[in-house]
Amino acid sequence: MITVEMLPAAHGDALWVEWPGKGSDVHRMLVDAGPSATYEAVFERVRRLPPRSRHLDVLVATHVDADHIEGVIRLLQDRVALKLAIDDVWFNGWPQISEPAGLLGADQGEMLQALIGSQQLCWNAAFGRAAPGKPPHAVCLRAQGAAPAVDLPGGARATLVGPGRPELDKLLKEWDRVVRGLGVTPGKPDEALDRLAHRRSLRGLAADLLGGGRLDASVPNGSSIAFLLEHDGKRLLLTGDGHGEVLARGVDRLLKQLGGTRLTVDALKVPHHGSAANVTDVLLSRLDTRRFLVSTNGDKFNHPDPEAIDRMLAAVDRLDGADPPHAAGPDADTGRAELVFNYRSRTTEPWADPARQRARHYTAVYPATAAAGTTVEV
Repeated sequence: MITVEMLPAAHGDALWVEWPGKGSDVHRMLVDAGPSATYEAVFERVRRLPPRSRHLDVLVATHVDADHIEGVIRLLQDRVALKLAIDDVWFNGWPQISEPAGLLGADQGEMLQALIGSQQLCWNAAFGRAAPGKPPHAVCLRAQGAAPAVDLPGGARATLVGPGRPELDKLLKEWDRVVRGLGVTPGKPDEALDRLAHRRSLRGLAADLLGGGRLDASVPNGSSIAFLLEHDGKRLLLTGDGHGEVLARGVDRLLKQLGGTRLTVDALKVPHHGSAANVTDVLLSRLDTRRFLVSTNGDKFNHPDPEAIDRMLAAVDRLDGADPPHAAGPDADTGRAELVFNYRSRTTEPWADPARQRARHYTAVYPATAAAGTTVEV
């Protein structure tokens, strides 16, 4: 049985294809990802999968028209944040179409092949391993012989019916015309990635929907006064809106004075209201704390970011020698970590869920009334 989900992709294609494997295994293929404007549907389809099941056996970019390829470009930029594994990418880029001889969307094609290369993804591997130093093979029919067929996991099989070499030769001329019209040379990944960096419409969604795709670049935030407050054996780390890497460097300097590999603090006022651009794994790896103070009502910037909260809870799991998020089992007591909010609002309310607290082994603290704020004793 094969299941096909035709995701909403406006005038383009984004086809989510699944078939069963052994036991409860499910195999997946994504064929195109639509235009940039509808990419969120693809992003959310991946995010619906449990984190450990975010895996594609094959990602296919059928051709370089924008309504098929732009979403693929955005997905690859979000791949790490989504924890999406991809076994093989099928795509005919400049190295493939120019292979024997020495469009519209050709510029996006340059960007996609640059991303595939920079992420060291398998590229057209199912159609034969390229010799060292040679470009991946093209996905195309040869002039003679049987159509290429690929055995896929779970007993599936894909047999090619197009394109042929003549179609790729025509694309070669159009690709060259379009890309050179931009004033650049085809097949230059560094130039393509630089152009992509300036195309906001093609960037990923992780920074917006997961909060973890970028680091904070705000100069004022980076200049925040941050300090460790100590009294009677208690420690409170106050961070303002500081950058995670700046705070981590400061903690490293303090550890050189105090000794040890982690700074033990009784409470951390998390930087930048719980923004994932500031609450980084690098910073959390320097700390031994189980109490996190989150100061925000979520207005304007929707803080705290769920990704930041997940990082805090995962950091406590690591301190306890557990693998997040459920290593201690569903029946373990809550309270290994404590999240203290000074508002009960749209963005903080989700963490009040008792089932969520039991599953992730934390306790959430909210103000008694909407206007009261929260008092914390460290």
